[in-house]
Amino acid sequence: MENIDCEFGPVRKAKVKVNPDRIIQDASVDHEQSSLLQKITLLPIKRPSSEDSNPLDQENEHREKGSITTEDANVSLLNNIRLSSKRLRPNNWPDEKKFSPRKVQPLDSDFKRFKHFLMRHLYQSLPPGQTKPYSYLHETHQEIDRLLKQSIVQKESHSSILVGPRGSFKTVLLNHELALLSEKYHQQFITIRLNGFIHSEQTAINGIATQLEEQLRKLHGQIKTPINENTDISSGSLTEVFEKILRLLDSAAVSGSQNKNDTESTKITVVFIFDEMDTFAGAVRQTLLYNLFDMVEHARVPVCIFGCTTKLNILEYLEKRVKSRFSQRIIYMPQIEGFQRFIETVEEMLCPPSCDDGLNFVKSWNSLVHDELFNPNSDMHLLVKFNYDTFKSLQHLRNGLIPLVFGAKDYESLKNSFKTCSKTKSYNQNLLESSIAAKIKSLSNLELCILICTARTVLKAKDESTNFNLVYAEYEEMIKSINRKIPTMAPTKNNEDTTPVILDNKIKLWKKRDIKNVWESLLSLNFLTEKSAIGLRESAIAAFYASNYQFQGTTIPFDLRRYQSQVTLQGLRRIVPRSSMYYPWTQL
Repeated sequence: MENIDCEFGPVRKAKVKVNPDRIIQDASVDHEQSSLLQKITLLPIKRPSSEDSNPLDQENEHREKGSITTEDANVSLLNNIRLSSKRLRPNNWPDEKKFSPRKVQPLDSDFKRFKHFLMRHLYQSLPPGQTKPYSYLHETHQEIDRLLKQSIVQKESHSSILVGPRGSFKTVLLNHELALLSEKYHQQFITIRLNGFIHSEQTAINGIATQLEEQLRKLHGQIKTPINENTDISSGSLTEVFEKILRLLDSAAVSGSQNKNDTESTKITVVFIFDEMDTFAGAVRQTLLYNLFDMVEHARVPVCIFGCTTKLNILEYLEKRVKSRFSQRIIYMPQIEGFQRFIETVEEMLCPPSCDDGLNFVKSWNSLVHDELFNPNSDMHLLVKFNYDTFKSLQHLRNGLIPLVFGAKDYESLKNSFKTCSKTKSYNQNLLESSIAAKIKSLSNLELCILICTARTVLKAKDESTNFNLVYAEYEEMIKSINRKIPTMAPTKNNEDTTPVILDNKIKLWKKRDIKNVWESLLSLNFLTEKSAIGLRESAIAAFYASNYQFQGTTIPFDLRRYQSQVTLQGLRRIVPRSSMYYPWTQL
């Protein structure tokens, strides 16, 4: 028996006397479960027939008499459990009107058309003839229009750079003007788009070749180039690729015209739109920019280059050879000046142009927008005033008004929601949830500790900057100061035994390699900003060294890179709760 217990474990003994005639049936019954069910007290349930007595009473009577078996007891217990196996159908519900599905009423066809037209106006996706740039961009729009018409119509070559902050409608003006010119001169120019955030120098060359082949194939079908068919346009060095591109343009420019006087009008203008142009400038060789600007000066094909950047000192980034081929034409994007001009621009953004498509609500909507915007006591006027004082962003205001227009069921609900601005206010409230204060509350204890130490070192420094080594030294000092105040030994109650009890309740001091991960997470959450990313540089070489951490052939290590904190120690004292262990750290 001991060998059996060692191999299979102890054999469970039966709690009920086994009948040899019913061994198989008794083995299939779980006696522990049946005994547990017998201990459960069930509430008496009245059956539909009132003549029958309570089954629990009958069971108790039989049990007292000893005339009930185990199987009969289980059956009686299961019969007393009430199960709901039938689902209520809608016609059996007590109140059919209350639970009846709500019918969705379709929108009015006239309001649906007006709503669609208004949404397209807000998204600036109307046809180019119905879209007008904002009034404060009128002079810039005329300058871009003049340059593009001289390049496309008069076949001249130009180069210019648009300078302005993000969201200042640089690309919007270019796309709008190109869409207008494509209606009349769509077979006289092609557009090639490059982006410094996407393309490197080599991928930009491949992008130029690919876009050039695709758009010329749309204009003239299959292209027959003087280059060998086995060679690829994007293969070879940078100079060879540009030579192939120029040959391709020369071969596709003249569409078989025998008159020499007509060849000038059949040339195809190439328009380059170069976003984030400053990424290709710096201490590296600016081969791509040099070849692009050189095409403007020497190519037989008219070329127009528009570069978009946010750097005010973009000329300081360019080399001398690149500057000599650049036309020195810089267009600065204007900004909205004054609150009155800002309200007028918001009115232009909200009021769609009147059209002859039979829209019934355009005039009444435009008058409603005008009255609400210029009423100092209206909610919309106060909302625009708040945006002007804080963000001063038309995109931010438009994103808050789109849910208001999209959620309207009819014109009356649109008017009411526009007057109250409830959805726009809730949208602005939701945006505040992702603020710096909300990010700080979501940090872990170690991340909050490192952030407080960063703010302390920034406050102590003269140039308001810090590095990883200084922050870790501050963290190590603060943890050790807390651990000194924590008792580590306690005396025993027994007078004879003088050995104290050692307590291990110190705060753990993490190593430097562990804190490095926390430092990188704070960088990803934008609590820290590189010192090189703030301010302007005197020259292109200084900008390159600052952005790549290089100076005179040396590389600045990770521990010594300078950062500036986006959170002050005083701001952390208002956010960190008083119950936190790190709250005393928020004060020097």
